[in-house]
Amino acid sequence: MKHILCILLLLFGNSTYSQVKPDLFPEDLLENDLEVRCYCSPGVYNKSKSRGVVLSYGWMNGGTFNEQDYPFTNQLSKYSRLESLEFKLKAPLVLKDNFKLLIGYQYFSENFSFKNVGEDFNPVFSELKNERLKSNSLSLIVSKPIDETRYLAFRVKYTSSGDYNNYFSFNDRYAIYKFLGLYAFKPNEDLEWGIGLALSKSFRRNNILPFILYNKNFNKHWGIEAVLPGVIFGRYNFNPSNLLLFGAEYNSESYRIDINEDSMLTPLDYAYNHSEIILSGRWEHRFTPWVWGSIKAGYQFNFSSEFEAKNISTDEFNTNPTGSPFFNISIFVSPPKEELEHTHKKK
Repeated sequence: MKHILCILLLLFGNSTYSQVKPDLFPEDLLENDLEVRCYCSPGVYNKSKSRGVVLSYGWMNGGTFNEQDYPFTNQLSKYSRLESLEFKLKAPLVLKDNFKLLIGYQYFSENFSFKNVGEDFNPVFSELKNERLKSNSLSLIVSKPIDETRYLAFRVKYTSSGDYNNYFSFNDRYAIYKFLGLYAFKPNEDLEWGIGLALSKSFRRNNILPFILYNKNFNKHWGIEAVLPGVIFGRYNFNPSNLLLFGAEYNSESYRIDINEDSMLTPLDYAYNHSEIILSGRWEHRFTPWVWGSIKAGYQFNFSSEFEAKNISTDEFNTNPTGSPFFNISIFVSPPKEELEHTHKKK
């Protein structure tokens, strides 16, 4: 557990002394994007549960968009809360012992409730106040065992992210493309590790991120689940129906924002990104063999939020949003392992 503490201190120290996002972390990386353990049947004994269907609600306490590289001259824009909604679905298309293919869908949205919108960049913060930012994603997930101790996993994902009016948009201006590949080893039921590569292409920039998967049980209660550099959690299993996860994760999301007012000759066009380090604890509880719930709470340390200009009529700027405590509650479906094995044998 000393290794977990050292990494948490490193992450916390970095976010304390600098609001600039380290180059180590990529763009458009949601906290669950590197959770490869959720996409494949391999995994250590007692690991956190895979999620087939998820419905969750998140709430974060208010904050202030402080100035960074542009001096704000008037009252700062402040929000009283940030709420989020998420729905995820993963459904099997092929389930065989030597090959698994799943299709996934994810809806995620964020909505600011503002106390005050300042005069500096007023149209931008008014847009955040009046519009729900959302992303819709479609994905294909493949798991392929090589032998008894090795497997491959792949995922391709398309996301449409922005303030578009329709429920879903296939307009390329909102598009984010992602690919993830993993080569993993599982020598026994208490250890799993692997190396992988995550690639993304979006309206902001292109990124390549190598990562390391490491899941290990120290005994029947204690374990670690990590996908470095994005996620590291300690785990304590109380019993088969209750477990606690605690640690740190990196999260980042981008939205394309269009602002068109009557007084403007040319609409404003922004690529807005926020990224953060999240320290949290999460309790997972099984209500029935298939239905689980979780409660997650902690503190979010924000890096600078970037408003990147996408046309010559738009003035780009960065802000330093203050950190805040947060709370999340979710309910999800996770088929029991013995049920999955029975399904595989039938197929």
